[in-house]
Amino acid sequence: MKTKKMTSHIFSVLALCFFILIAFGSGDEDNTKNADGTAKTERQIQLDKQFSAWDGSHNTLTKLIKKSMNDPESYEHVETNYWDMTDYIVVRTVYSGNNAFGGRVKNFVKAKFDNDGNLLEIIEEGAGN
Repeated sequence: MKTKKMTSHIFSVLALCFFILIAFGSGDEDNTKNADGTAKTERQIQLDKQFSAWDGSHNTLTKLIKKSMNDPESYEHVETNYWDMTDYIVVRTVYSGNNAFGGRVKNFVKAKFDNDGNLLEIIEEGAGN
């Protein structure tokens, strides 16, 4: 009887481990290679650290946007693009959120960041995409 319970318990633990592995991956992803298999440059690796691997948003810009929003909990990332200017990068994020009247609105922010992800300047912001 104990053997049957122990076997059932072990099976449950193994199943849980399997699902965790599937859900979160093995952690063996190689962040030093591009999609085509070529090696990333040190610059690419440095810039990649500024962006979310989950949705591509710029980590610092997302925090700044949420801090300035009427309802930060309503923040939804739509898209982020960036331009590498060598000495700095320009990042443009489109996002949506609730305004003071509870309506959902889409806005964008375009900002300049140094190579370490520190804000240098807000270039432009506005409604729409």
